[in-house]
Amino acid sequence: MPLNTQVIRDGESVKVRWGDFHVAAMALAAAFDDKEGLLGDMTKIYADKLHTHPYMPYPISRSVAFWVTSYGALAQTPLNEGQYALKYDHSFIDLVDGEIFELLSGDKLIMYRSF
Repeated sequence: MPLNTQVIRDGESVKVRWGDFHVAAMALAAAFDDKEGLLGDMTKIYADKLHTHPYMPYPISRSVAFWVTSYGALAQTPLNEGQYALKYDHSFIDLVDGEIFELLSGDKLIMYRSF
């Protein structure tokens, strides 16, 4: 089943070069923002203390992206309902290529599977 994803900012779709990193960032942003479920507790994800400064982007490694984008992990985020509007800003860095992905308060995150 394909996973459909979209970020809406100020009524417009944000152009993204989609990959596992971006899907993981969306899921983590929604979970951190809502502070619910396993993913909402940042200490469980970042127990290795990679993220030590509050203004630095959260690092997402290949292994974290793989785990967060699994069916079970995505189901534990607010995006399991299909969409979530962020209350806070969130920033992530892809440890593979160094890309920084920023999600801003008010962004509407949409994620659903199609048949």
